[in-house]
Amino acid sequence: YNVAIKCATITPDEARVKEFGLKSMWRSPNGTIRNILNGTVFREPIICKNVPRLIPGWTKPICIGRHAFGDQYRATDSVIKGPGKLKLVFVPEGQGETTDLEVYNFTGEGGVALAMYNTDE
Repeated sequence: YNVAIKCATITPDEARVKEFGLKSMWRSPNGTIRNILNGTVFREPIICKNVPRLIPGWTKPICIGRHAFGDQYRATDSVIKGPGKLKLVFVPEGQGETTDLEVYNFTGEGGVALAMYNTDE
């Protein structure tokens, strides 16, 4: 029937890496699946006659669809290990002017950085 059901997953944090002896703090399994499906996510109810509805007056299922491409699902993150400038640079193909944006000037111990994107397609 070309149907799949994904059960709940855990996105590992440092505690889960230790608890399960993981080799790495893997990225979100949900995000990985969304990327494979090119982003569109439909959350549809699985209706079982013997499971009562949360709100008995609702007689029809509710389906929520959203576009989940790019953004945090394909973001690139980095640990910044000391002082320095964080920049975002866009280099166009062919001719055109490079865009060079200063995002933040880290001081002291550093911090973390996250770059996200989306497309117009």
